Amino acid sequence: MKKLVTDRSRAGIAGLIALLLGAAVIQISLGAAPSSAATSATKALCGTRALPFEKFAPSVSVICDEKYMYVSSNGIASHSMMVGITGWNQQVPLPMLVSDSLTQMWRFPLKPVAAASEIATTGVGGTGIMLNGISNFNATKPAPNSNGSVYSASADPKLQGELDTCAGHSGRGDDYHYHAEPSCLIALLGSESALAGYQLDGYPIYGSKEPSGSVATGLDKCQGHDTGDGRGYHYHFTTSAPYSPMCFHGEVPADVSTTGQPNAGPARSAGEPAQVLITGMTFNLTGTSKLEYTYQGKAGSVSYTPTTTGCWSFVYVNPPPGAPGSGTSSACRRVNSTPNTTPSATPSTTPSTTPSTTPNTTPNSTPSTTPSAKPSAAPTKAAIVYKNVSVTQVKCSKGKTIKTVTASKCPTGYKLISSKTTVTKVPVPPAQAPTPPTHQPSAQPSTQPSTQPSASQGGQQGGQQGGQQGGQTNGAPTSFETVVKSSDGTFALKSASAIDEGTLPVAYTCDGKSLSPQFSWSGAPVGTKSYALIMHTIPGPARPGESAAAVSYSWVLYNIPASTTSIAEGASNVGTAGVQSHGAGAYGAPCSQGPGVKQYTFTVYALSSELSLDAKSATGDVVRAAIKSVTLASAAMNVKASRG
Repeated sequence: MKKLVTDRSRAGIAGLIALLLGAAVIQISLGAAPSSAATSATKALCGTRALPFEKFAPSVSVICDEKYMYVSSNGIASHSMMVGITGWNQQVPLPMLVSDSLTQMWRFPLKPVAAASEIATTGVGGTGIMLNGISNFNATKPAPNSNGSVYSASADPKLQGELDTCAGHSGRGDDYHYHAEPSCLIALLGSESALAGYQLDGYPIYGSKEPSGSVATGLDKCQGHDTGDGRGYHYHFTTSAPYSPMCFHGEVPADVSTTGQPNAGPARSAGEPAQVLITGMTFNLTGTSKLEYTYQGKAGSVSYTPTTTGCWSFVYVNPPPGAPGSGTSSACRRVNSTPNTTPSATPSTTPSTTPSTTPNTTPNSTPSTTPSAKPSAAPTKAAIVYKNVSVTQVKCSKGKTIKTVTASKCPTGYKLISSKTTVTKVPVPPAQAPTPPTHQPSAQPSTQPSTQPSASQGGQQGGQQGGQQGGQTNGAPTSFETVVKSSDGTFALKSASAIDEGTLPVAYTCDGKSLSPQFSWSGAPVGTKSYALIMHTIPGPARPGESAAAVSYSWVLYNIPASTTSIAEGASNVGTAGVQSHGAGAYGAPCSQGPGVKQYTFTVYALSSELSLDAKSATGDVVRAAIKSVTLASAAMNVKASRG
């Protein structure tokens, strides 16, 4: 792997920013250390809060007025970026350009005030700013019918392989940010108990440990507490999901944007998810930067060089399908120098279930124009219950051969080198309560097909985001999730039993013969050693005596031989059958508990190895977690089923 190379010797990334504080005009250079006058003013008005940021000057500078601390940053981390990502949205880290308006700089109140009740964060913008000037997001991406305000394993970028070794990635605006404890920042700070940054409500956020070295415990639902040691209320990152706070403990002032700061538009159109392995990232602030990856066994890269302020020349080598460009092209950030005069409404404490007509998954995209409803005076908050899914990986040796397998013990003839168990939290949602009426007009859903990628794309759809995004409510149909039918544009799935996006014949449901459908696939990438096939949906409310589930699995097959390219109708002798959600047998035929159309998604995965799993405990969640690091490509199709 190549180490990150940064060139910060020139101060040309931004001009001087004039900040009017009282009767004094203070200038700060974003590309160089603040002047002595500005430094003095910052210390006087910010107090000790400015000191931790000084470690990362001149890339980060701060200044205060009587109410807020303002943070200027170029948005580029000094640590390694992007390396290790396997689910790539084809974006790269580009420096931020901020306007000279305070309203478009990162800000948080100097004197935080606890809110009457928790305020949900969303996945459509940053929740805080770290000491190194990199924004922090919560742990869930927006998805169809969700703004990312409730943690979902299926929309967790960490579980989907979308984060680098430092827990960050570049969003759809080519903006680098974190979604979990920023391990590389923590390493630079020298302690897992160090102050990492501030959330937008003004409360500080620390690493996952206390000053004593013990893991932080006694955290509230926002991952915070007051330990009585003089720090007051503060947040912690955690090593288990949801990693990063999913709600604000404090009030977020109306003029503090929770949908992204600073307000700079993306330079390129968003790319489509692709299964790659990013092997290196060389960043040069004033010269050529290069991101390198392996795609389908071939080397590829994206190189970009600044041409003028806010513009770059891009060179693409072996780009995956859906890349933002090809060959040589140029792009410029859209800079909004006009202050955002529309204050952001205080976020609701309950997540919105209405899909935005203009999804926005980055702090640098044009803000959505979808009107938000006023929060009720006393909103009802649904409790969120999580279940743990454990996945154990063992490293084994046999002579000079070393292999890592997902299993509790090594294969016969191998000696155990090490063992690691990862616990993933998967939400178990309660039955949805009726949506309270609002005095605001509801936004009309778009009638155009969505071009936004699903949160479960990049070869990781199966068992994610589910199929039935609503069915019918009071007779009114709602939209279903958008599924990537081929992660690489070549691998394809088809069936003689049903038509993609068509109706599943009754023979394959519990009202018929409960047969498993026929499937075949083609175009598997080189290096495929086995296949897995998963059928999933998002279920409705649980029947009496049953437990609610985030995702329901009707069919879980793995270790399908690489030589197999089809499964016959009703077949029971292909691969290894895992645990489906509907009782005994390999195939749990759709058997909806009520009326309304449901969507079921079939996904076949081409894998670079077989899985060493215990079939008795190989649930859809376990198999999905095990294949994450070995998926070469995926292909999917949807069917609909209804019981009247």
